[in-house]
Amino acid sequence: MKKEYMTFVRDLKKLPQGQEIEIIIKDLTPGPNKYDTRNVKAILSSSPAKLPDGDVLRIRSEIGFLFPDLWAIKITKELELPMPGAPFGYTSPPEK
Repeated sequence: MKKEYMTFVRDLKKLPQGQEIEIIIKDLTPGPNKYDTRNVKAILSSSPAKLPDGDVLRIRSEIGFLFPDLWAIKITKELELPMPGAPFGYTSPPEK
C-alpha cells in the first residue's frame, strides 16, 4: 500500500521534478505517525506513472489551497528537521 504525504509550496510551477530535492512533508498515512512532519530528500513527479515506485504526494499552496492533481514522491533520505523546537502556539496579549 502506498503512503500518502502533503507539502506546501509557494509556486507549483517552480517545483523541481525528476531530480533530488530537499522538502518538508507531512505524513497523511493512517496510523500513529499521521501528521508527523519530516524533512527529506526526495524525487518528485507531477505524473505518478513516471515514478511507479513512489508514494502519493498532495500539494497545497501557502494559503492552504489543495491543488487537485496528485503527484508522486520517492523519498531517498531522511534529514533532520531544520528548526527543532516547540510548535507555534497562541499566547494571550498582556493585560492592561
